Amino acid sequence: MGTTATAVVAAVLSGVLLAGCGTGNGGPTETGTTTEAASPTQPTGSTPPTGNGAPPSPTASPSAPPSQPGSPPPSGTPPPSGSPPPSGTPSPPPSVPGKGRLLVTATVSGGIDGRHRSVLVHADGSYTTLDRSKGADKGRMRPAALTELRDALAASDFASLPRMSVADPPVADGIMTAVAYRGREVVTDGTRKVPGLDRVIAALPALDP
Repeated sequence: MGTTATAVVAAVLSGVLLAGCGTGNGGPTETGTTTEAASPTQPTGSTPPTGNGAPPSPTASPSAPPSQPGSPPPSGTPPPSGSPPPSGTPSPPPSVPGKGRLLVTATVSGGIDGRHRSVLVHADGSYTTLDRSKGADKGRMRPAALTELRDALAASDFASLPRMSVADPPVADGIMTAVAYRGREVVTDGTRKVPGLDRVIAALPALDP
């Protein structure tokens, strides 16, 4: 073989040896294959964490809607204080003026028979008598008689009447009459004339036994 042929053979052998050697890491390299790191699989339906890493806050429960202005209160709720009664509620009947209120009282006591009789006259003209020997009784004055009694009381200037109009010394077995009106009581035995008081006594019902 000539020199030229020997050089060609040597070149071919050198290429074969170089192709059989590795890339320097001792193993063959797979051409055209790209290996990527598998990303972790995220569970289906989960909520991704927020930016600060805290779990999501629970959903707030819906609150009751505010009551609308003018809507009626719930059943069983009492009306506010000071509100007028609901429609249809009957109002209490007005009281009768003067009914049951005392107008004037009088008591007659003494005498030979030892009498003791009281009369209590109410502002509506009804009266009650209390007698030591006859017990209690009731009656009613006529409108004209009640008017006369009211006029006599008004004209008497009762607050200025003397508290005691009796003889001195007292009359033995005398009859005493005590009249009480508007918190003031006056007493007379009839021996002295007191026109204002005498008119009131004359207008009182059922005072004589």
